Amino acid sequence: MTPGFTELAFGPGLTLRADADCVHLTAPQPLWTLSSALVGGGLGWRGHFCNFHVDKAYDGRAPAADLASWLAARGLPEAESLAMMTAVRLEHLALAQDEGVLVAVTAGAGNAVDIAAPLAGDPRPVGTINTLVFLDAHLTDGALVNACLSASEAKVRALQSLEVRDPHTGTPASGTSTDCLAIAVTQRGAAQPYAGSGTRLGRELGQAVFRATREALLASRAWQRRRESQEVPHG
Repeated sequence: MTPGFTELAFGPGLTLRADADCVHLTAPQPLWTLSSALVGGGLGWRGHFCNFHVDKAYDGRAPAADLASWLAARGLPEAESLAMMTAVRLEHLALAQDEGVLVAVTAGAGNAVDIAAPLAGDPRPVGTINTLVFLDAHLTDGALVNACLSASEAKVRALQSLEVRDPHTGTPASGTSTDCLAIAVTQRGAAQPYAGSGTRLGRELGQAVFRATREALLASRAWQRRRESQEVPHG
């Protein structure tokens, strides 16, 4: 990802502003959104989608309040915004696109978790996989949940393809302990009741999430390896 301002080819359009502290996607009109984000979570109309960078030492005592203050510092209305956070380097943002589908992912696997294994440790933002999915479609609320399933299944497949494992159990990871997802739709056209793997939209969504998640994980992995190779060993 190159820092700066970019026009993205998606439906009615999206703009991407990126710097070391925030990836900010803006829609020309609010999008109907379902998200697990701390700010702008649940169902609602959102026009600003932000992914903020935090240091690995971030204590996470008041993340929602911190996100709200960072939005305010950028002049963004909290009621119209969605905000996530990650300790992953934002220049590793990966974009994937199909017709009517655009996906933006930041991902790191340092905090990988197998959800089927017993809980180990407290959630931290260090290895978060943050996924933003934009669909030029009209979905019912049920189809929005369907889209979340499709995105989650695709994320797991990306982790499997790279053989990411839970460091505590050694078993295949299904995500990280602090993953965040948002599905934002234009609500243009006829309403669709499904967005699962049995539909064209669900497959396009899943393929885009798979590609973007895999690319973001590979970028983070390559950066971590370069960093480790440059460290001077202590003897």
